[in-house]
Amino acid sequence: MNDIISITGTVATAPTLTTARLVEFVVVDDHGTEFAVRAWRDDVTAAVRPGATVTVHGAAGWVIPGRSWRHEPSRTIVQASSVETRELALAA
Repeated sequence: MNDIISITGTVATAPTLTTARLVEFVVVDDHGTEFAVRAWRDDVTAAVRPGATVTVHGAAGWVIPGRSWRHEPSRTIVQASSVETRELALAA
């Protein structure tokens, strides 16, 4: 799979440290599709927080299946090469 994609959406969960240098958070686009974004800790600023609008560029990978009994949607994993917040994009 590993298609290069760009998504713009709202951060739904706070970035969580998953390994020594990777953080993971969920982004929901305007169609309601959820993406599990994994990014290098250095690429994720304090502006990336729940409710913030971000644009993520990276490689789409596996799909994490949702658990229907918990009403969870499936999420596509995106290994981010960059994470930009709307505030930073407007300031540039």
